[in-house]
Amino acid sequence: MPRVHGIEFSSNQSDLVKDLIRELLKDGNCAVYALPHMRPDGELRMACTPPTPNPRRQRGVFLRIRPGVREAVAIRPMNAKAGAEQTTITKYSLQGLLETVRLWRQEVSDITPEPPIKVELPKAA
Repeated sequence: MPRVHGIEFSSNQSDLVKDLIRELLKDGNCAVYALPHMRPDGELRMACTPPTPNPRRQRGVFLRIRPGVREAVAIRPMNAKAGAEQTTITKYSLQGLLETVRLWRQEVSDITPEPPIKVELPKAA
């Protein structure tokens, strides 16, 4: 079974996943990384920024891809509103999925954490 960034996909799935990732990487400012410990077969993630060492604090993830029995599955991020929650990656749905993922990327990158509010107390005389 071919590997894509360390995750095993079947031969037809790997070609489609590589094409999808290649097109999204052309847009720039994104990183692809694997989570091999995810059960049952692992998961690929694309984010606006590279992952931090702390896995609980991932930000900017706009695409998750898991290998499936017949087709790979693209999972919508929690912060995105457009598109279905899970979409199979086929050669017929690839162009539509590409546009949807670009929408997800915009929706996820628009959400920025608010900076903490600093309150200054008056100095005692």
